[in-house]
Amino acid sequence: MFMSLLSLASAAEIQLSKNIYAPKETLQAEIIGNFIEPINVEQVYFYRDRNIPVIYDILKTENKYLLYALLPYKEGNYTLKIKDIRYEGLSGTSSGDLEQEFKIQKSNTTTFSVNPGFVVAREDFYIKVEATGSINIEAELEATEEKQTISLSPYIEKKVFFSISNITEYTETNLKIQEYNIPVFIFPEATENQTQISEAPNFRFNPSQINATILEESFFQVSLLNFGNTNITNINLAKNISEDLEITISPENIESLEEGTEKIINISIKPNKEGGYGRIIANAENLSTELLLDIKITENKSEVNYTGPTYAERCSDIGQVCQVSERCDGVSVFVGDEYCCKGKCISEENGDNTWIYGVILLIVVVMGLIVLSVFMRKKQKQKLDVIKKRSQDYKERMSADSEVKGNLSRV
Repeated sequence: MFMSLLSLASAAEIQLSKNIYAPKETLQAEIIGNFIEPINVEQVYFYRDRNIPVIYDILKTENKYLLYALLPYKEGNYTLKIKDIRYEGLSGTSSGDLEQEFKIQKSNTTTFSVNPGFVVAREDFYIKVEATGSINIEAELEATEEKQTISLSPYIEKKVFFSISNITEYTETNLKIQEYNIPVFIFPEATENQTQISEAPNFRFNPSQINATILEESFFQVSLLNFGNTNITNINLAKNISEDLEITISPENIESLEEGTEKIINISIKPNKEGGYGRIIANAENLSTELLLDIKITENKSEVNYTGPTYAERCSDIGQVCQVSERCDGVSVFVGDEYCCKGKCISEENGDNTWIYGVILLIVVVMGLIVLSVFMRKKQKQKLDVIKKRSQDYKERMSADSEVKGNLSRV
């Protein structure tokens, strides 16, 4: 039992700052373990029955990973999952997924969020705070002992600035704001980075790849993130894809992506033949990031698959799920593991037999023409019979054997 507990204690785990959060709060987590391979942002997933889009960031320090996420508003039970990790324990090398459950539940008290949940500072920095009601909060940067009182109004975001100009050496410290304890890693310009700090790119797609098996033309949504402290302007989205894919991107140009925000990118993918691959590239002046694509096509609905985040809450919010015997007359969207039709669901049986209705219509038209032809011939025959009879009567009257009665008058 002792060895089992010791083995569990040495295993990789996710430690949350708490297990119950208010809507829109900031989740903070530490991921601890002797990892054989580094954890990257593509391995992080958030679930509420299905994979959902959440803005998050991850940072590798010398002995652990830090993660924060800006939680959604919807209440419910959630799971934070780190997929496909490999780590060393007392029992040897292990691999698999790390999971930690948490709950979002409304609170009767005023709550607030912070963004970001950790800071890597190379110059004076700021964080953004937002509350659900009017509240005064205290903030302190431990390394400089700088204290501030922050007055917040309901749902109005405020930037709070901190100076590191007097710090001349690399420093790890904390920024305390009420119950939040925000790790701060300070790198003055005069010092070199002697620590094993590894940041995720500030400019990136979420998710960074789309691996999907689809039935027909399908619609995806991804977000383009700016985790930096400056706005990114004049972003152009280009595509480099195989000839077996037809892709439409909207928007193709983004005038400005403000710091700490995201932009939803709509992608329509129409596969030809057996599918295809490629990438979508977002380019700014000195920045570039890629979204990788690997698309397969199938004729079997049971093989349809996409594990990325979906932005619609339910299929019923945007369309309907077609039955096995139906096809979508419109664009199809992945909502969780459902294939959601933004249009009408049409019976494949009816759709395959549409030609029958055309044949029936043609038969009706032909029969109508035949009836009309018979009627016109009968009508014509009746006229000819009348003329023939009148002609016969005239001949009989003018014959020599006929008796002429009455007077003859000159014409």
